[in-house]
Amino acid sequence: MCSRYQFLPGSSNLLQTIAARAGGWSGGEVSPGTDAPVLVAEGAKIRVCLQNWGIPVINGKRAINARAETVCERPLFQASILHHRCVVPTTGFYEWDGQKHRYLFRLAQQPAVYLAGLYTEEGQIRHFAVLTTAPNASVRDIHDRMPLVLTQEQVRPWLMDTDFALRFLQKVPPLLEHTCEDGQLSFWL
Repeated sequence: MCSRYQFLPGSSNLLQTIAARAGGWSGGEVSPGTDAPVLVAEGAKIRVCLQNWGIPVINGKRAINARAETVCERPLFQASILHHRCVVPTTGFYEWDGQKHRYLFRLAQQPAVYLAGLYTEEGQIRHFAVLTTAPNASVRDIHDRMPLVLTQEQVRPWLMDTDFALRFLQKVPPLLEHTCEDGQLSFWL
């Protein structure tokens, strides 16, 4: 399950633009409860806005992730998957193995990793959750879940096309590279 990710605006011009449009957001490691930039559809345009990571549930708890396999069945997420999808731009996401080693996952030779998400609105405040799925071969040995990863070309269809989004829930994410805390880089190609 995704509970931390990285957003380093200096990694690319596109990420710098996203950070600037999010009010000059400085980036870094993002954790639940933090306001962070997300991409949303507004008409035919894609807009950057700050949203809070974690959809409020009961007793002050937050749903930071939603399972892609059951998102259409869960009352908390049913309307959002149809009408309030978002994309979480990152430079990578973190997962921990059973020995509590932290790994940063990224797309090989790509400055950004886009995570499929959805959001809810409470008054003027929007809260988002990251969609997760079964792990692919590059994550499986480290964790039993992973974010649903979009390529840059899939961002617009995810936001704009509900049929595409519903079909995409079943896709296997692309293979990723990962770096362990000790600095070793592994490729799964």
